[in-house]
Amino acid sequence: MATIHRYYFSVCTRGLKRLGGDPERLLHEVGINPVLLDQPSWRGSVHDMAKLVRLIWEELEDEAMGFTQHKTPAGSFAFATELAMEGSCVADGLNRAIRFYNLVNASIHTRMDDHEDGVALTVRFTSPEKDADHYYSEFWMIIWHRLACWLAGETLSIISADFDYSRPTTYFEEFKYLFPCHHNFNAGARRFIFDHHILYAPIRRSHAELETMMAEAPLELMTIPASDTSMHRRVRQLLAQNPALHADDIAQQVKLKPDQLRRQLNKEGQKISRIREFVRRDMAVHWLITSNRSVETIAEDLGYTEARSFTRAFRAWTNQSPSEYKKHRN
Repeated sequence: MATIHRYYFSVCTRGLKRLGGDPERLLHEVGINPVLLDQPSWRGSVHDMAKLVRLIWEELEDEAMGFTQHKTPAGSFAFATELAMEGSCVADGLNRAIRFYNLVNASIHTRMDDHEDGVALTVRFTSPEKDADHYYSEFWMIIWHRLACWLAGETLSIISADFDYSRPTTYFEEFKYLFPCHHNFNAGARRFIFDHHILYAPIRRSHAELETMMAEAPLELMTIPASDTSMHRRVRQLLAQNPALHADDIAQQVKLKPDQLRRQLNKEGQKISRIREFVRRDMAVHWLITSNRSVETIAEDLGYTEARSFTRAFRAWTNQSPSEYKKHRN
C-alpha cells in the first residue's frame, strides 16, 4: 500500500485550523492518532490521506481546503473533470477545466501555454500568505499532472518544474517523488513543463470510469505513478518531435545500439513500428480536429511518402477517411 510522509498529514490541516476547525477531531475520524504526526519515522496510508482531504472539503465546504481567499465550491472538481473529458486531446481537456476553475475561484489563476520544451502549466495564488507552507499550491500542481495522466490512461512526463520559493528541507525526499523532474527554486513562477505528447494524447476515459474515480476522489489521483522512465516513453517523445525519425537515429539519441534498443523495447512489450503508429494516429487526430492543415500536409508532417498511404493507415485506425473523420467532429 502506498504511504505518505507524516508532514503532509500535518500541513494539510493548517487551512482548517486557521479558520477555527479542529484537525485532531478529523484525524481521529480517519483513524489516525494525532500523536503519530510527531514521530519522525511515521508514514500514513494514501487511503487515509485521501479520506482526510475529503473530510476537510466537507467540513469547510471548500475544495481549496481553506488555503485561498475565496472558497472553491463542493463539486467543482467533478464538474471540471467532466468538462475535461469533452476535450479533443488531453491538453485541450485540461484547458477546459482550467477555464472553469479560473471563473469559480479568483484566488487561483492557472494557465497553459506553449513552451519551447513542451507545454507549460503555471499557477498563481492571489493570497499566498494563506498557504505559507506551499502545501496547497503543490497539491494543486500535482493534481493537474495526475488528472492529465488519468485522462490519457498513461503516465505523462514532467520535464521540469519551477518554484518561486526556496527548496524545502523537511520533506524534500517526498517532494522529489511528487515532482520527478529537474527543479528550479527561487524562480519567477510556479509551473511545470509537460512534454509535447500532451498535445497529441487522446482522452481514453469513459463516463463510467469518471463515476468510479469521483466516488473515491482524490484517492486515484494520488496513486497514479508520478514518473515513467521506460524506454517506450523515451522513444515516444523522440517520435512526437519527428514521426519520421529512423530507428538508427532513435538508437543513437538514446545512446544504445539498434539491437540493444530493440531488445529493451521487446522487454517492455513494444516495437518502434507500433510506437510510431500510435504517435502518428494521435497527432493526426489532433491536427484534423484542431487545425486547418490539409490531409496532404498532415501526411507529409507525419513522414508518409504520399497522402494515400496516410489515408489508408487512418482508415485502419478509425474506420473513416481523414476527411470523413474531420467532418463528423466539426
